[in-house]
Amino acid sequence: MKTIYKGALCTLVGMSMAACSDFLDVDPHNQISDAAVWSSLDYAEAFLNNCYRWVEGDNEQGVPFCSYTDELYHRTGYATEVYTLGNVSCDNYNVGYSEGKGNTWYFYYTGIKNTNQFLERINDVSVTSEEEESQKEEMIGQAYFLRAFYYHQLYSLYGRIPLVYQTFDMDSEWTQTRAEMDEVADSIVADCDRAAAILPVSYTGEDFGRATRGAALAVKARTLLYKASPLFGTPSTEKWQEAADAQKAIIDLANEGVYSLPQVSNYEEYAELFCNPQNPEIIFEKMYSTVSGGAYSQSYPMSSPPGAYNGYNGWGVWLPTYDIVNLYQKSDGTDFEITDWDNYTIQVPTVDSNTGEIVYTDQTIEATRTSPYEGREMRLYANILYDGALWGYGEDNHPVEIFESGAEGVESGEQSPTYTSGEYWNATQTGYYLRKFMNPNYNQWDETVMDNTPWIFFRLGEFYLNYAECLIELGRDNEALPYINETRTRALLPALTDASNIREKYEQERAVELMFEGQRFFDLRRWKRMEEAYAAENCPTAMKIYKLADGTLLYTHNTTVLQQRNFREAMYWMPVPRYELNKCPQLDGLPYEE
Repeated sequence: MKTIYKGALCTLVGMSMAACSDFLDVDPHNQISDAAVWSSLDYAEAFLNNCYRWVEGDNEQGVPFCSYTDELYHRTGYATEVYTLGNVSCDNYNVGYSEGKGNTWYFYYTGIKNTNQFLERINDVSVTSEEEESQKEEMIGQAYFLRAFYYHQLYSLYGRIPLVYQTFDMDSEWTQTRAEMDEVADSIVADCDRAAAILPVSYTGEDFGRATRGAALAVKARTLLYKASPLFGTPSTEKWQEAADAQKAIIDLANEGVYSLPQVSNYEEYAELFCNPQNPEIIFEKMYSTVSGGAYSQSYPMSSPPGAYNGYNGWGVWLPTYDIVNLYQKSDGTDFEITDWDNYTIQVPTVDSNTGEIVYTDQTIEATRTSPYEGREMRLYANILYDGALWGYGEDNHPVEIFESGAEGVESGEQSPTYTSGEYWNATQTGYYLRKFMNPNYNQWDETVMDNTPWIFFRLGEFYLNYAECLIELGRDNEALPYINETRTRALLPALTDASNIREKYEQERAVELMFEGQRFFDLRRWKRMEEAYAAENCPTAMKIYKLADGTLLYTHNTTVLQQRNFREAMYWMPVPRYELNKCPQLDGLPYEE
């Protein structure tokens, strides 16, 4: 008889499996009997493959974590506003489209339930050769990794969570409570160590994409980084040293040739790194099927500008903010600042409500003729679509036009919010579109092929930066410089040589290198700096560009706030859903309620 968790934490559901790689294209375990599953290694592997389905990429649905930070303005606001407007509660916990964000607690505990069931039953499977015994051991290692990964997701969002390491039958009494944060972190680390001791350093062929030793060490390293950070408890030298050792273990694998940081010569090569599942920097990723109807990346529809550039009209939903784009430095490594401000008179078109005719009125603005997009570091060009940036597949490749009419007779650009001959309602409201994760070689006109840009959970660049942070916290500033420079010089910026104000320099590099990868949401929380990001002066605003009759472009900062945001201290943690508190009275609803 199958065993299941008690309540929503533990309910076994039959869900269709979304393929992440060739090794997942198998029959899910709910199509065969429970007895049959544990009588065959192949069936047990199919069960394990199904356990991967709770590995949810940030780009497979419409709400990435960067939507909750100063990185992006989510144009539709759908689901994201539960968090950004400060409406999160035990009764209002849906912060995204997907199960992973809309019902996070249930989603990851379902994954945990399945990995627990696998680990309880895998020893019932008999093997007849050393090869099968080795395969079985590696399967156990993958299950330990998956359980650690799912617990890490919960730990990073909830902090204190119940630790459940067995399945329950229907009559079991639920007595578990939320474990303290250090206990949660230590239990994740223990599973990571178990996995790392078993797993190989790589897989090839149809097994490519499975959890490896490096993936297990990456979950451990990020967990210990969080454990040492202020939000998760009281930082100490011992915690930071433990975290440093864990980051260094990843770097040691790179030194052994398992991973490498590909060097690039231009922004196109840098951008391509995030579209290539074979990128040697990647430690663990979510991959997608190219077959129409399978699981696929949402990077294109959510990021693409409207208009026939790479196929059907993009929705222009994930919009980089004015301030975040200004964070990219100049190519000489100095901080960027818009210059040459002056007052200009433009003619702004409006529609007469009575006649429906376009009427031009004079307006004086503070603006600059100096393009803010010349002489910037390559990551700006790789990550951001700005006015004049080239985009589009094949013959459609041409400049994105975000400028608006600044004089009578001038037509607004095709990707601007005032372009009246197309789908301008999908146009950017910040003056920018997101380019990162978008593959220029993907043809959206071909409806039989889907975008398979991977979602990268862990990559080597992060761990160079993580290690640098640990060294800074340990007072070893000069030792941290080379690790900050690993990603900085890869982006063709000059190496840092001065350790003064190193924390500020480190945070600058981290914000830019990991931009839009979901890291900043967790960084601002673990540093207890979300109030700063949500302050009125940091709410999302826009770049406005006006084109004059002689072709001159004027760049101005539209300081009108696109969204008034609200953050309260309880929001450092996601709320335990009301249904879970009702079913499991031993749980508490802190920090939202007792």
